[in-house]
Amino acid sequence: MQIASMSYRNHQSSLEHRRVLKLAREYRNEGYEVTVYPEATDLPEGLSKCPLDIIAKGANQVIAVEVRTRESLSLNGFEDLRRMAEKIKELPGWIFELVVTNPRQPKDDH
Repeated sequence: MQIASMSYRNHQSSLEHRRVLKLAREYRNEGYEVTVYPEATDLPEGLSKCPLDIIAKGANQVIAVEVRTRESLSLNGFEDLRRMAEKIKELPGWIFELVVTNPRQPKDDH
């Protein structure tokens, strides 16, 4: 198990950070070797500037995960995600997963 940093990134909300940690646990339970908030040195050269949240290495594939809330998705735009996805698609055995998480809405009692 490899954890680069347990503090969440400046651009992330605590909701996104909690989701990253939950996903990391799920991937570990499925047998993946997980790096949370990988450093540039943990990534292939083409991805070294991508602020990925999780890298999950399995026997036959590597999953690169980015977690966003709906709010941060629209704030940061889709262009950075599109570039990340294109770079990841070029790497054999790598796939990109975008996870969108939102706060739980209080239930209306009416």
